[in-house]
Amino acid sequence: MNQQAFYKKLLFVIIFIINLSENGFAQTDEEKPKLNFFIEPNLMLGKIVKNYSGFPESNHRQTLFMDFGFYDNRAFNSASRFYNNPSSGISLAYSTLGNDSVFGREIDLVPFIDLNTSQQLKNSFHFKFGIGASYFTKHYNRITNPANEPIGSSFTWAFKAFIYQNIITSNHWNFKIGGGFLHSSNGHTQLPNFGINSMMVSITGRYFPYSITAEQTRVDRSKEVDRSKHFFLQSRFGLGYHEFGGTTGPTGGPKKLVYTEGITGGVVFRQHVKIRAGFNYRFYEHYYEYILNHQLENLTQDSSKLFIAHPRWNASAVTFIAGIEFLYNHIGMDIESGINISKPFYPRFNDLYENDDQPFYFLKSFFATRMGLNYYFISTKRNPRSNIYIGAHINANFGQADFSEASIGYTFRLK
Repeated sequence: MNQQAFYKKLLFVIIFIINLSENGFAQTDEEKPKLNFFIEPNLMLGKIVKNYSGFPESNHRQTLFMDFGFYDNRAFNSASRFYNNPSSGISLAYSTLGNDSVFGREIDLVPFIDLNTSQQLKNSFHFKFGIGASYFTKHYNRITNPANEPIGSSFTWAFKAFIYQNIITSNHWNFKIGGGFLHSSNGHTQLPNFGINSMMVSITGRYFPYSITAEQTRVDRSKEVDRSKHFFLQSRFGLGYHEFGGTTGPTGGPKKLVYTEGITGGVVFRQHVKIRAGFNYRFYEHYYEYILNHQLENLTQDSSKLFIAHPRWNASAVTFIAGIEFLYNHIGMDIESGINISKPFYPRFNDLYENDDQPFYFLKSFFATRMGLNYYFISTKRNPRSNIYIGAHINANFGQADFSEASIGYTFRLK
């Protein structure tokens, strides 16, 4: 598809959806919902950033995001006031990546949240974050597509982070310009997996099917500010999934599980910022199998016997963790970092697949990171005594993907 055809199709899609929204979503003042629905076509242009020496050549990346969401200006909702009337929703995206023969096309489905830095919508900066899934029409194949080492599988994680400046605001339209970062990788579930990183500039127009006044875009501070805090205990069980090997392979190996049990405690400030610390225990099936089936050549004979004598412990990791989570009703945006107290197999893993020198070996063996989303079955704005959540996260050794994980957890508020 050439550039002219791409923009013609883009214009057709925008006009079609705007007409649909005007007919299907327009409402009288008496029928207006508590949340203001919007659609937002978002055109991006940028370049894929090479992250290794043999990265395939590519031209400009073109991406069309179509966002569907709600602008939350509810005065009675403490989360609305705390986050300066945020927006949230879901993005659909279609991308040409500048090299169809290697990368094909990318299709994304990404939940997002848009946070305002100001107490009004006009002339304000916004930070927009999203994490979801991507589908690539082409991925690595040892025979037919060996150059596509960045993308090892059809389905991957998708992450976006952008900053926008509002330039024109009216009752129906909000035009913005901005720039940011797009990332797609499969979280080490299928190798190779260098991932694709893109730097993008963006122009977007948010359309409200029913009129929204300037007064409705200002944060209502007349309500008393929530200054509460409470302490909690939390436990979770995680089930991870990955392929054994380094970033480049070996490819085509079996996938095995990583089991995690974690216990943390902490404090929630103003019902929206959750800070915690505690410990994780992890068990790697791949490490365990390798220890049982291989001699550890780099160890002395006595050390090797000791290593094999305790395969379960040496296939495990114990980590002190600290995390922060930003709560918005049922959703938590979760970031976690940790220090490995014990991870006996990692030196052997580095010898086999990474061959990192200092300081990268120290950083990846010492620091564990984790990022993703949690969904709470009871809205966190209700401050429940007990709550259950499910989560989806990508785990890494420092910045390098280790495994993808689904988890279930329980949090208990202390008096």
